[in-house]
Amino acid sequence: MAAITGGFEVAQAWRWLVIPVCFAGVALAERHPVKIGPEQKVNLGALPCLVAALLLPAGAGPATAGLSVLVANVLMRRTWPESVYNAGNTLIGASIVALIGRIGPDTDLAQDFRATGAVFLYLVVNLGLGVLPAALRSGHSYVAFLRQAASATWPASLTLGACAMSIALLSVEAPVAAALPLVVLPMIYRMNRAIEAQSKANVQIAGVLAAQRRFLTDVSHQVATPLATIMTNLSILSRAARKGPAGEAVADSVAEAERMKRMLGRLRSLAHADEDVPLRRELVDLAELTADVVRAYTAQAATSGVGLVTEVGAHPRINADKDLLREAVANLVDNAVRVSPRGAQVRLRVDRGMVGPSIAVADDGPGIEQDRLPRLFERFQRSDSGSGLGLAIARRVVERHGGTIRVKTEPGAGSTFTIELPPG
Repeated sequence: MAAITGGFEVAQAWRWLVIPVCFAGVALAERHPVKIGPEQKVNLGALPCLVAALLLPAGAGPATAGLSVLVANVLMRRTWPESVYNAGNTLIGASIVALIGRIGPDTDLAQDFRATGAVFLYLVVNLGLGVLPAALRSGHSYVAFLRQAASATWPASLTLGACAMSIALLSVEAPVAAALPLVVLPMIYRMNRAIEAQSKANVQIAGVLAAQRRFLTDVSHQVATPLATIMTNLSILSRAARKGPAGEAVADSVAEAERMKRMLGRLRSLAHADEDVPLRRELVDLAELTADVVRAYTAQAATSGVGLVTEVGAHPRINADKDLLREAVANLVDNAVRVSPRGAQVRLRVDRGMVGPSIAVADDGPGIEQDRLPRLFERFQRSDSGSGLGLAIARRVVERHGGTIRVKTEPGAGSTFTIELPPG
């Protein structure tokens, strides 16, 4: 249709130079895709294809664009079906440009508007056809694929379209300045080098974090057996030496061993929470989960003279990893019991908030100093009440579920930790 409508009229001699430039440009773009993110690339091949469609005769521009993509795909050893599909996609888009917005020897405002609209249609058609094979192969929604691709690539696509329009118009109106839009290429090169460096750094950080998780898991397992032996022997000694300095020393050792046992358990929990394995999601009733935690800590709270009170404003259910989420709530309750004075109460409230379900744990403890709040949820932030791992575990678990955790505190008036989870 483009060839019949636009014909093969003789073009200005210099315009035929666009053909080898288009082939070379598409080949280079295919060989060196531009990164616009650590895991995201964009092909600059649309730029020379658009210029060819805008400047060459209607019977030659689309053919040049389509053939250049076909050749470049074959050189990159893509499969023939994929190469032909990509070339056909480009051919259709370039034909639309040639039909609607090809730039002649002279331009005016109306021509500029038509060319701009044609370039926009090229980008839309190219994207719409480009995601079709992926949607068909996966069986997923085409609209979802299209929305995701458009969201990721629209800034780069519009930039390429604007650059192609600028080059084409300048080639006609001010040929000396036609190459000026290409000054962005050195900046793109530097940006790609920076992204590559960041990607390498991310890989190194991921390796360090994986090694740290393995270390935490290995240490907690290796220390567990000798610690159990030590605690058994201390239990025997405590029965034999009930009074005097020896008895006090044994009692202190038992208390420290118990504290080490709790810390090892939390190290294992932290390593488990850090793992990148998918969450074992199931439908969880938050009111029932909170009730389980209360039952587990009732004896410990009673020993400390602290009461546990549950307030259920709603029975929200969410898809979550029940064990991990229970661990997060249990750590908040454990901290609250430890800081609460004898005769106080720790209150757990389950409700449905403005954003989603929430679990709040409030205590009547001494509160938290303002200078500790910025680093409160960091690991090994020691306090008088524990190892500094409980809050770090809680935050990590909540974040993996897509939620947030916050604290409201006032010195001398207690603290309230609130977990907010996404709905569903």
